Amino acid sequence: SAGYGAKVRGAVRPNIVYPDDIDGNPVAEVEVRTAPDGTVVGKRLLKSSGVKSWDEAVLRAIDKTQKMPRDIDGRVPTPMILEFRPRDR
Repeated sequence: SAGYGAKVRGAVRPNIVYPDDIDGNPVAEVEVRTAPDGTVVGKRLLKSSGVKSWDEAVLRAIDKTQKMPRDIDGRVPTPMILEFRPRDR
């Protein structure tokens, strides 16, 4: 659904631990693969933000999330491409 990306980012964002200050609002683009129940089975950085510590924080947060929410139709799309920016809260 149209709001699904926001729903997934909302599930991952609380798990991002990034205390450092960062210049600008660089985007890390990550591909996430899931099992039918939403369990994360793989992830990879497609496009670095240019800030290695931010990229790593995003990848750790996906690991910590473990399971992605279902869409309104009850399914979890896979693979999905997600973008994370430090200033998007």
